[in-house]
Amino acid sequence: MPFRLGKLGMMVRLALLPAAAFSGGTAHAAGPAKAGDGDALAACDVRMEQAEAVVPGTGEPLFLSADGTRYFASDVRFPGRGGEHMAPVSRNDLSADSDFAAVPAGPPNRWGLVPAWIVLREAGGSHLWQARQLEAGHALFAPDRATADCADALRRAEGRARRAHAGIFGRKRAGPIYSAARPGTFKETAGRYVIIRGRIVSLGKTARTRYLNFGKYWKTDVTGTLNASDEEDFNAALERAGWSLDALAGRYVEMRGIVEHRDGPLIALRHPEQLVVLDDKRAGRDGQGNN
Repeated sequence: MPFRLGKLGMMVRLALLPAAAFSGGTAHAAGPAKAGDGDALAACDVRMEQAEAVVPGTGEPLFLSADGTRYFASDVRFPGRGGEHMAPVSRNDLSADSDFAAVPAGPPNRWGLVPAWIVLREAGGSHLWQARQLEAGHALFAPDRATADCADALRRAEGRARRAHAGIFGRKRAGPIYSAARPGTFKETAGRYVIIRGRIVSLGKTARTRYLNFGKYWKTDVTGTLNASDEEDFNAALERAGWSLDALAGRYVEMRGIVEHRDGPLIALRHPEQLVVLDDKRAGRDGQGNN
C-alpha cells in the first residue's frame, strides 16, 4: 500500500523541504533507481508494515511524521561543512509521485530522536534511501543497527561510489579514507567519522579492552579499541570471512568510526561491522577485500 500524505500532507511536505541540501548547501538529486537498492531494502529486513509517512525537516537533519515524531537516518554519516549528521535532502529528491516513509530501527535516543530506515517510494518501486545516498557518494556507511547481510549491502553501495569516484570519493577531493601508516595526516580529524586502512602490527589486551595497534609506538600511531565484553560479537562478524580477533596481527584491515586523539589517533569500535579484513580468506565475501 503506497504511503501517501494526501493534499494537506503534500502541502506540508513542500513547505518543509529546504531549498538546498543540508550538507554544504548544494542540492543533490536522488537520480534513477540504482542496482542494489531493492536488495538493500530486503537485506536490512525493513518491515514496511511499520512504516510511517514522513517529510524532510527544514533547518534540521531529520524526517518528521504528522504526529511530530522525529526520525533520523540510521547507519549513515554525511561528511561536509554542514555537519556529519546532516542529510542531503532537497526538492530534487522528490518527484510528483514519490514520498518518504520511516521504519523505526530502534528506540528513541536521549534526545527523543528515533533511528530509522528511510524508504523512498516512487513509481519504480521502493528503495532504501540510505543505500541511495551511499551509492551516490553523499554518505559513509556508519554501522549502528546493520548486521550481516544488511551491512554487506550497505558496504557494497559505498564501494560502488568509491569505484566510480562519486561525491566524497571524487578524484580531486580529499576523501574520508586515511592510511594508518601516516598518523601525521590525522591532525584535522578529531571528532570526524572517517575510514582508516592499514596493517595491524600487534594486538593487546587488558581485562576490559582489546587493542589493535597499527604501529610500534602507541603515543603517535593509530590504534583501534573495543570492549573485551564485545569480543564474541566481533568474532562472529569476522568469522563470516574466516577470521577472528586473535588472528589479526599482520593483517591489512579497514576500520571506521569517530577519531579521538588520545596520544595517537584512536577509534573506539562499538559495532562489529566497523572492522573488516581486506586480506580476505574467503573469496567473494561482499564488502571485505573488494572495495
